[in-house]
Amino acid sequence: MEKVFLFNTANYYELFLADDKKRDIIVIVPGGGYHHCSDLEASNVAAKFNEYGYHAVVLKYRETLDKYPFPQKLLAYTIDTMKKNELVSRIFTIGFSAGGHLVLSNACYYKEYGYDSKPDGLILCYPVVSTAPGIAHDLSFKLLLDDDLNEASLDKLSLEKHISNDLPPVFLWHCFTDESVPVTNSLVLLNSLKKYNIKTECHIFSEGVHGMSLSDETTGILDSRKNNPYVSRWFLMCIDWLKHNFS
Repeated sequence: MEKVFLFNTANYYELFLADDKKRDIIVIVPGGGYHHCSDLEASNVAAKFNEYGYHAVVLKYRETLDKYPFPQKLLAYTIDTMKKNELVSRIFTIGFSAGGHLVLSNACYYKEYGYDSKPDGLILCYPVVSTAPGIAHDLSFKLLLDDDLNEASLDKLSLEKHISNDLPPVFLWHCFTDESVPVTNSLVLLNSLKKYNIKTECHIFSEGVHGMSLSDETTGILDSRKNNPYVSRWFLMCIDWLKHNFS
């Protein structure tokens, strides 16, 4: 495991190579409401992807609480760096909760961040998407925007409004009973993805709390509800999606 600090800050990425062969890499962006990065959506996820033959890198982007677009630039730089790595072929970004918002915002606005950061595919896990009242995870946007919390910024970061034909294929999943980030975030996103004919696979599980991550013992260590074999099926579905669409 290699740890690299970014832009002379406490923010960093950790690189988890499966071996010394050239492989696809998964850029993992944990959730945490733009307040912190959850350890339950980080190295455990990297180890799981390593097990299935993918390199992985985990981005810790909230060691400093800089406002938008600094987290997006950290991700853009990380993706750009991975593209220059001789052991990396294709790049996929996976984001959990607020990390899903970060991943999707990079895909929507990658031309703005100054790096070659367009991924080959997106994996969105119970993502924060919309700033609309009744849907938005308000704290995420307060922390991300700080004193730039205004109508124009909220409109830009309500990502279902800014999907385009340029978006790569998407794998999306959410729990219908998510109490923190309503499933409506994924539903409004799915509607926009359909409008622009983005190749998408979506799974909505009937039950599950927020932050399910791998839904195994690594996730349920603090909350037994998150150790859910039924929901954990998303990971192998995702592997199948990667193989089916990018083999």
